[in-house]
Amino acid sequence: MKKKIVLLLAICLTVSVLGGCSPKNTETMEKARQALDEGDYENAAAFYGAAVEEGSQLQACYRGLGIALMGKMEYESAEEAFNKALESATFIERNLYHDGMEDDIRRYLASCYIKKGEPEKAILIYNALIDKDDEDKYLFVARGTAKAAAGDTEGAKADFDKAINMDRGNYELILEIAQIMSQYGARSVGEGYLAGAGNIEGMDPILKGKILYFLGDYKGAVNLLTQASGSDEAAALIVCKCYIALDDTEAAKGVIDSFGSKADSSAVLLGLLGSILMKQNKYGEAAEVYERAAAAAKGTPDLQNTLYNRIIAYEYAGEFEKARDLLTEYLKQYSGDEEAKREMRFLKTR
Repeated sequence: MKKKIVLLLAICLTVSVLGGCSPKNTETMEKARQALDEGDYENAAAFYGAAVEEGSQLQACYRGLGIALMGKMEYESAEEAFNKALESATFIERNLYHDGMEDDIRRYLASCYIKKGEPEKAILIYNALIDKDDEDKYLFVARGTAKAAAGDTEGAKADFDKAINMDRGNYELILEIAQIMSQYGARSVGEGYLAGAGNIEGMDPILKGKILYFLGDYKGAVNLLTQASGSDEAAALIVCKCYIALDDTEAAKGVIDSFGSKADSSAVLLGLLGSILMKQNKYGEAAEVYERAAAAAKGTPDLQNTLYNRIIAYEYAGEFEKARDLLTEYLKQYSGDEEAKREMRFLKTR
């Protein structure tokens, strides 16, 4: 099953609200913003493109267009849009936002460079941002991520250490950093950050469960959270992942089944159920579950993964025409997804 790393993109596709009084959006910009909020990147890009043609608030329009294009995974075009946004600020906008809007755009541009496989360019942007504000721990996390993506594990660790020292005892942050290090091939460093964390008294049990899961102590996480997993979605998610890692798919399925109809509102739990059914070679049932998951995932960061996994389930179930139709719709939203394009070439042979 395809597992996308969505951490950075999920952050970047959250439209930040800048302080102060801002110019009133045009009707086209409002339509674009609404589409972006709903994860409808195709229409968001079209509306922002139309707003650019209208010629009002070009900096904000190009910024929104860049975000929508990132959602579509069209990173070259997104980079171009962000650069145009930086070039389009009027005198009034510069005085209204000071450096806030431009710094915000630069953060998006840096993330775009990482997604394009050009983390060195992202590092240069973060260097400049940190020179202006060396007390923002998230800038050090972002630069550390870029360095990790560039293969500079030592440089990444130095930045992550700074971020951790700025907020000692913040294990949510430490876990995030450990996951980033693991993502970029330095899992042992990530594990080192969390050594002994599972034994800390008084830690939120959900957070401790996430840490135990990351460290591979699946039975410890299950023992900690089993009682809560019958009613708490976050606990159930961790317990299910642990059971799957322990190759006990029936136990994982039982946790989700215990939620009954309430599970229909959780794209994450339904997505896990779909993956369990795929492991059990129950592809038709998995496709049906992914249909329910897709409805629950609308407007959430889980939508793309859910839609793609639904396609794969139909393919494995032998429903190739259905899979092709769904993939055609998928590629309208995520037109830069190279893996999906390869999948379409395959499906056209079926």
